[in-house]
Amino acid sequence: MKKLVLLVALTICTLNVAAQERLYWSALEGISFEEVYDEPTATWVQVPKWTSQQRQDWGGTSVVVTGYAIVLDPVDHVYALSAFPFSSCFFCGAAGPESVMEIQFDSPQELLTDDVITVIGQIKLNSTPENLPITLEHARLK
Repeated sequence: MKKLVLLVALTICTLNVAAQERLYWSALEGISFEEVYDEPTATWVQVPKWTSQQRQDWGGTSVVVTGYAIVLDPVDHVYALSAFPFSSCFFCGAAGPESVMEIQFDSPQELLTDDVITVIGQIKLNSTPENLPITLEHARLK
């Protein structure tokens, strides 16, 4: 009986790991953006223009992605994940908005800027100026 329980547990764990697709930052380079005027901030911002194929391929998909943690709010544990370290990330002007995504962890994390982390989460495609192009929802560290 113990062997059966162990076999079932291993099968479930294997299915859980196999259910995530590895997302590489290079796959996001094909996202196109348009500049729109954001009245609340009185600035021009870039918002993604998602194709139907991108929505089909990525929307709601569970992925594994590795990058650099960017601490946006250390008190409320708000983080972004970047393809590049902070010194050359999107917020510093050296990369495009496709190189960073929001992370919404299911439980609070204690991360430092530039920690290299691997995150598992579900892709949400955003099209508003208030959000980064992609949010990883229900995220957890791998």
